[in-house]
Amino acid sequence: VSTLHLSGPVEAMAFLDGDTLVVYVRDTPYLSYFDLRDDMKQTNHSLNVAGPTGKSDTHVSFAVLQLQPSPCGKFLACATDTSRQIIMEAHTTNQVRNLYGHVNDGFSTPKIGWSSNGQYLLGNTQEDTSVCVWDISSGSIVQRLGGNGGGHSGQIRDVCSSPVSNTFVTASYDKTIKVWLPPM
Repeated sequence: VSTLHLSGPVEAMAFLDGDTLVVYVRDTPYLSYFDLRDDMKQTNHSLNVAGPTGKSDTHVSFAVLQLQPSPCGKFLACATDTSRQIIMEAHTTNQVRNLYGHVNDGFSTPKIGWSSNGQYLLGNTQEDTSVCVWDISSGSIVQRLGGNGGGHSGQIRDVCSSPVSNTFVTASYDKTIKVWLPPM
């Protein structure tokens, strides 16, 4: 058993390529990558876009509450508590896309999942009981599922997507799990 000691509470973590653990620690401006093959070597990648000087801020105004690798493993989706999902290029500081159009704040539990082809990101919103579907290439919400019937009667607590099909499931405060088979 190995123990990693961090500077604060862990909010989110995920495996990339089987041997890399990605961790977000609250109140830090970076994602920490730990190489499990190289004595837990830690590399930090800023969540901030570099400014004109080439340097990144040392503060972020959001917390990452879930990390989700893309099906191909080249990207990492970050669900934040500020109505923003960030698509990062894995192992870099490169922000590929910022996704907006939903509502999450410090009291919400944002959850996300990828479509099996990596073209879409699915996520909950605290403004209603729908599932937002973002097109990664455009950055736009292209569909809201379940908001007008067929969905949950309570807030969605979790989203889990299949890596081999477009099936995904949602769990809600209404004490139900819905299995979705959307055409994507």
